[in-house]
Amino acid sequence: MSKKLVSLISIFLALSVPTSHGDTYQLAIATDHVGGYERALFKLWIDADSNGCNTRAEVLIQEAIVKPTIGKNCVLTGGTWISPYDGVKVTKASALDIDHVVPLSEAWKSGAWAWTPAKRGAYANDLSNPRTLVAVSLGENRSKGDQDPAEWLPPKGVCTYISDWISIKSRYQLTVDSAEALVLSAKVKECKSSAVTVVFNTKVTAKKSPTPTGKAVFKFANCAAAKAAGVAPIRRATNPGLYEINAGLDRDKNGIACDT
Repeated sequence: MSKKLVSLISIFLALSVPTSHGDTYQLAIATDHVGGYERALFKLWIDADSNGCNTRAEVLIQEAIVKPTIGKNCVLTGGTWISPYDGVKVTKASALDIDHVVPLSEAWKSGAWAWTPAKRGAYANDLSNPRTLVAVSLGENRSKGDQDPAEWLPPKGVCTYISDWISIKSRYQLTVDSAEALVLSAKVKECKSSAVTVVFNTKVTAKKSPTPTGKAVFKFANCAAAKAAGVAPIRRATNPGLYEINAGLDRDKNGIACDT
């Protein structure tokens, strides 16, 4: 199936995984945005409720099957977790990573490049839905890296993982590329729910990025360095990613860094 033949995937989802009823999701298919990603564009980890525990700790506390003791500065001791990607029992918080089910770089290239810093921060620390962040064993999280389901799937809990991936991408209106859509469609069918239907539509076109593609994003020490690299002036309107991490160089706050 060529990219021209698919631009929308509508998935009516009621898998035999954590969904209490059939839900309807729509995912636009588009080519991934290229370039501009920096992990620093997503603020990690924050203490949103000012209770002394940051997002990482909150996920660990929430997902523990035996709750850890919460000490000073939210240091966690004890506790037991089951890593959903491999079923491994873990008894040390330090032996777990907090995984963004849809990785930050995947979110970036499928739509987050156009988000505000506040929205990216909210996504990176999303405790409002337990699908978004999960505590997993170090090995599986690092094996996954920033890959999408066309490139990596967990050894266990594939139906749950696919369900969560679709839900997150739909909730945040993130796109999927054509290879990703094919794998999602196949896995939804393999999960064998009579309430699952996949429909492709060719009428939706992907939003184009105003950001120059194929260029890495760097934080420059000063405007002289930016000019030497050939990127100045840095305009917020045309290169939001580069502008954001170099906003300190916009002395007059006019949306253009190093314009003098």
